[in-house]
Amino acid sequence: MAKQIADVEIHASDTRDLEDDNLDVSVDLIDDGLYLGNLACARDHKTLEQLGVTHILTVDLVPLPRSILDQTSLIIKYIKLADVPKEDLITHLPECNDFIKDSIANGGKVLVHCYFGVSRSAAVVIGYIMEKYGLCYEDAFVLVKSKRRFIGPNNGFVAQLKLFGHMEYRLNRDDPRYKQFRLKMAGQKLKQVKILPQCFADLIKPDPGLIRERPDPIVYRCKKCRRIVASQSNIIPHIPKQVKVELAKKNMRPPPNKHTGLNCAENGQLLIEKLKNLACQMMESKLTDDDSPGRSEESGQDSDGAHTGDEYMEHNVDGATCRLGPNVCRLMWFVEPMSWMKATSSPQGRLACPKCGAKIGSYSWVMGCKCPCGQKVAPAFYLVPSKVEWSNIVQNVQTTV
Repeated sequence: MAKQIADVEIHASDTRDLEDDNLDVSVDLIDDGLYLGNLACARDHKTLEQLGVTHILTVDLVPLPRSILDQTSLIIKYIKLADVPKEDLITHLPECNDFIKDSIANGGKVLVHCYFGVSRSAAVVIGYIMEKYGLCYEDAFVLVKSKRRFIGPNNGFVAQLKLFGHMEYRLNRDDPRYKQFRLKMAGQKLKQVKILPQCFADLIKPDPGLIRERPDPIVYRCKKCRRIVASQSNIIPHIPKQVKVELAKKNMRPPPNKHTGLNCAENGQLLIEKLKNLACQMMESKLTDDDSPGRSEESGQDSDGAHTGDEYMEHNVDGATCRLGPNVCRLMWFVEPMSWMKATSSPQGRLACPKCGAKIGSYSWVMGCKCPCGQKVAPAFYLVPSKVEWSNIVQNVQTTV
């Protein structure tokens, strides 16, 4: 930080005549012109006047009372947000940061608050500090905590702040990790209202098999009828979990004697091929089971019996990666939802080729699916490698039915 900020704290013993007898005033100076506090602070006229607050950023389920909103000396911005991990915080971070920056640049002082000043407002302030000083989440958290000792954003907000840092403090809709996050939010809404809300309509990508002026040179086709079902840009790559030695010993047999003279690279290629074959066998058997791809919604358990919550969890973003590379798992092809899938009215189901009707994969908006590499991806729209083939040759114009 460029310079030391003088410590300013106002807590219960410093104020009187509060409008809310059940909540004491609590506020701390975090940075130049930036205060972090609770609802009682935002509602207390004397405290606001004492601090010289000119702008208020409310992050809560309800706006401030009319007695505060009607004050012409205050500029107030309201963000409706609940303190639960599955809430969409990251979408609001850029506008919140702009509000804080513009307010301070114009000589104002900003109070950011929620109800307690612990989770929601703290997360917004951390996001601002991250962008202003180019910090990662961990460093920004330590800085803010040094000024206000009892902050504690919930796990979902922490994951979103880390993603915000990974995207260099902006919303990059082309980042696979952000795509996966928005799919997670869309899945939660679809589960509630039984249909995909219009605000998430852009998540459904066009059918790559229809006529296009500039087709992607790398595509994935149905093996049965060779109909294009995905392009390279539709792939959501993910980083595999380390394969356990016990699993490798159980499912892999040593190569025949004729391969004993192979070098490390050749032996590695043999291992990859065997893993691919194992993945195909697992997915083929899964397609013959019920429509649930890896989890029972009624029981609330993964197929291996592990309980998972509905809230947004960090690994759902960390599993995805920003680009294809040598470390990316190739045992399963997870893709974006596309119009041919017709997957906007049901939380889960099977994916059938739009031309021949062959089953080529499954999807689950809420539960997700575990890749054979061990990585959990949620939501999940996946194509089975044994049912779909990769191709790098595309005609300039192709018509499909």
